[in-house]
Amino acid sequence: MFARTIVVAAFAFIPAVALAQAPAPAAAPPEMAKCEKPDAHPGRLASDQKRRQWGNEVIQWQKCAKAVVEAISAKADAAVKAANAAVAESNAAINAYNEQVKEYQAQADAAR
Repeated sequence: MFARTIVVAAFAFIPAVALAQAPAPAAAPPEMAKCEKPDAHPGRLASDQKRRQWGNEVIQWQKCAKAVVEAISAKADAAVKAANAAVAESNAAINAYNEQVKEYQAQADAAR
């Protein structure tokens, strides 16, 4: 009976450990700190002026967030282009090496 209790306790402990090691959610990029997030919606009982002001704050926040996303996207595009250029250069060097090996192999075969 005691052994069964220990086994049950062990199986109850394993999922808790697995959940405790879950990765943290991704943090917002540091550039987003410039974008001031609007407060919560004022509610339907708020004055029209308050709701319009909140709507304008949301629009400004969206514009800022879009600008941040575009800036990050531009950096990513530049990194992808640089990586593609490096891959193309590497492939060209490998092709040149393979051609040289073929030439040396042909010379070795001809010398036999």
